[in-house]
Amino acid sequence: MIKEELLSIFPERLQRVLLWAVPDWENLQEIRLRCGKSIVLVQGRKKVEPEQGGKVVSQREFREVLEYISRYSLYAFEEEIKKGYLTIPGGHRIGVAGKVIMEGNTVKTMRSISFLNVRVCHERRGCSDNVLPYLFEKGRFLSTLIVSPPGAGKTTLLRDFVRNLADGSRYAQAMTVAVIDERSEIAGCYQGIPGKDVGQHCDVLDACGKAEGIPMMLRSMAPEIIAVDEIGEDRDFDALSMALTSGCGLLATVHGSSLRHLYEKNAVARILSSGMFERIILLGKDLSNWIQAIYDGRGEVVDP
Repeated sequence: MIKEELLSIFPERLQRVLLWAVPDWENLQEIRLRCGKSIVLVQGRKKVEPEQGGKVVSQREFREVLEYISRYSLYAFEEEIKKGYLTIPGGHRIGVAGKVIMEGNTVKTMRSISFLNVRVCHERRGCSDNVLPYLFEKGRFLSTLIVSPPGAGKTTLLRDFVRNLADGSRYAQAMTVAVIDERSEIAGCYQGIPGKDVGQHCDVLDACGKAEGIPMMLRSMAPEIIAVDEIGEDRDFDALSMALTSGCGLLATVHGSSLRHLYEKNAVARILSSGMFERIILLGKDLSNWIQAIYDGRGEVVDP
């Protein structure tokens, strides 16, 4: 499925390059295009520049990729491009760079786009199974924060937690989960329908900011758990606090390499110091030691 989703946005020659160069699509992390330069792949954390017979990505090929991407939604293309990325079916996020057009202090649009980074969205069903028991205490869900350096799979783990919670498990019956999917990466919605498995009892608010989306879901969907990706702004604290005072559990992610690193970020330190998260899961980039540690809300390691 990933293979077909990605190939559909590339012209014929680049499709051939990818078909030859990618032995394992489930291990592909990024596809980077720079106009006038060779295509670069990130596979298993390693950068690979496939042999292209001396050819580089031409302006015509680059333009074709942009045309294929924008066909998914012209409106989304214009609106999301202001944020520096666009999400396509399957939850794959395409970062863009080029000439930025400003209107006062606000980004109006982007022109002369010449750089693309296709970040591949992976779905690994069952990757949260072994960690799920740590999220419960006497049958009660414990609000959980996933801490991870970029590219270590925090969104993948978050998505599988959502699926497990929304479908139910031997640790708890199915719970109503509300996902505020700001970058369309968790559920991978296309025309409002999730492309990823987020469970039976899950509702998704797509392409909406956390601070705006959490109050909306609290008012409209009466969730038991609210799930969000990449917290870290000051206004996230107020929205998360509102969810907690409404009786909701929290499931969130944040960029970081250690708890010490998080306390160096003012907004995140405020969130951690509040005690709103009762479990903190630290991820690493080494897949053989992916779950590096699990802490309680005080930063103490939770014994297996």
